[in-house]
Amino acid sequence: MSTQPSTYVHANPNALSVPTNIQEIPAWAQEIKNLLLAMNQNLSLVIGQAAAHHTDLGTTQATLNNHDSSITNLDALIVKLGADIAKIGTAAASGSSIASATKAPKLATPDKFDGSDKNKAISFRVAVSHYLRISYPGSTVDEQIAFIISCLDGKAHEWLEPYLEEDVVKGNPVSWLHNLDAFWLQFNARWNVQNRTENFRAKLRTLKQTKGVQDYYKDFQTYSQGLGYNDPSLRDMFYDGLSHKIKETLMVQDYDHADASVTLATLAEKALKVDQRLEQFAAQHKGSSSSSNQSGSKSSTSTSAAAQGAPRDKLSVGEQVYAIVDGKAKKGVLQKIGQNAKGIAVPIVKWNDGTTMDVTFKTIKKDNHPVTATSTPAPKASSSFCAQLWSFPYGLRLCLFKGQKTNYMRNMWR
Repeated sequence: MSTQPSTYVHANPNALSVPTNIQEIPAWAQEIKNLLLAMNQNLSLVIGQAAAHHTDLGTTQATLNNHDSSITNLDALIVKLGADIAKIGTAAASGSSIASATKAPKLATPDKFDGSDKNKAISFRVAVSHYLRISYPGSTVDEQIAFIISCLDGKAHEWLEPYLEEDVVKGNPVSWLHNLDAFWLQFNARWNVQNRTENFRAKLRTLKQTKGVQDYYKDFQTYSQGLGYNDPSLRDMFYDGLSHKIKETLMVQDYDHADASVTLATLAEKALKVDQRLEQFAAQHKGSSSSSNQSGSKSSTSTSAAAQGAPRDKLSVGEQVYAIVDGKAKKGVLQKIGQNAKGIAVPIVKWNDGTTMDVTFKTIKKDNHPVTATSTPAPKASSSFCAQLWSFPYGLRLCLFKGQKTNYMRNMWR
């Protein structure tokens, strides 16, 4: 078996020399032979290398096929891995949502109860029970009672100390310190207000709205709980305690609180809305009313307008004025305008009945129908008046002689 040539031999046909005589032909033939041998060697080398490359190509193709199979398997693995990741993400999200849903909100710790105000005992029990139910739903009875005891202070805690010493220190169990219902029974017997129901009943009967409807409704609910009144009775009592302004607004709106469809809740809701709208109206018109007062004070043209408290209507000294006292007109004459100790302008009025009364410019008005003061003595009849009496009409003379007032006289002296 011949070995394959391993080196490439350079062969250049252009290098052959053409013989010029017959003697050069053998040498020329030898050169051709050598050239053919070199070409044959190079061809064998190329064929061998091509065969080797073919083998490499086959190996490469097989490797490529293996790579394709691996890539296909890798694609399937990537798809499966993506599905697994999605499942893990969904499980984590659902787990976090469940955790967030089951996580209890953080509440403020209830205020301690020291026993100084027994009216706070029920509020304390409600606050502590609510806190334990929301913050520690799985706590044991002993844990709950221990927390309640930690919220007691002052006299309330001193009340428990003998029982705690017996139960904890001496090791003699006190049964109601390990039973929640029994513990609250002991607590209520010691700290609840006696006759609480009757006290609340009396307060409910005298309860009136003195502030906003919200505060009034809160107090009404506090006092009415557990008294046994039906809803119509509570509704009527709530209406009776409302302020006059709220009742007046409900009446203007033609709202019948005694209608069968009206309950305590609906009446309270209606009253709350009315109260809110009245507050909004007062706030919106507060600025406009103050500005109108300022413009009104600037428009005064009287000589005393420069002083604080000057009248809005011009009143001159010597004019007839009147004031409404107890539903009746009290008349007099404005003598002068003075000032009080604060420098505010005040009117000085001489009243027709001779009495004195302190007034302000806001309480007096100009009298367009003055009458003669009763304290002024009637003028004496003179001889000239008697002489002229016969010149009066007959009806008037008759009235004067009889001393009677008739329509004729009223018409004459208007």
